[in-house]
Amino acid sequence: MKKKYQIAGSVLIQFGLMSVLLLGGAIISTTANASTVLIQEVLYDGVGSDSDDVFTELNGTPGLLLDGWSLLGINGGNGDAYRRIDLSGGVITSDGIFVVATASANSDLAMLTDLIANVDWQNGPDAVQLWFGDMLMDSLQYGDAGINNAGENDVAALAMAGESLSRNVFGADTNNNAFDFSAGTPSAGVGPTVVPVPAAAWLMLSALGIVGVRRRPRRR
Repeated sequence: MKKKYQIAGSVLIQFGLMSVLLLGGAIISTTANASTVLIQEVLYDGVGSDSDDVFTELNGTPGLLLDGWSLLGINGGNGDAYRRIDLSGGVITSDGIFVVATASANSDLAMLTDLIANVDWQNGPDAVQLWFGDMLMDSLQYGDAGINNAGENDVAALAMAGESLSRNVFGADTNNNAFDFSAGTPSAGVGPTVVPVPAAAWLMLSALGIVGVRRRPRRR
């Protein structure tokens, strides 16, 4: 992931609610499930005072209203929820990215923020979960909390202060945190250019190594 959507030898293609990744000649289908929203990137431990750097980024269907959606912080020490963030009223923007940061966000991050909330999650081993009503839709466990792990299969590694955990492929979910997430340089508000192509072009694209990258316009 964290060559942040700049994945050598890969092409991301969108067909309605289905994304297809051509990676090294292999095809990975990531058909959208009922959620249409995933945890895309989390920076939980900033350098120095966390609150100006931390953020949580979601990836989802542009225009989707987030009423009924929430983020939950899970304490790796006992498995209990220690914080809930209501996302109601939020809307996934046209680039498919939704950024949540604190009221103390630094100026660059603040200009990309879609919702202000306390996403200064515990530094781990802990988990962040995404819920729709009473349905768990996605979860990221960072660091091994043993019997209190609350993510998807194998845990993601802990990030160093100032690093984020981000999906290795934009919007793709294998339900294995260790495979899906990597630590690296934060990149809030960054996503790929989705390439619409007819099915007949798949063969040609499998020989290419192109990924377009765009940065969302900053808010003023």
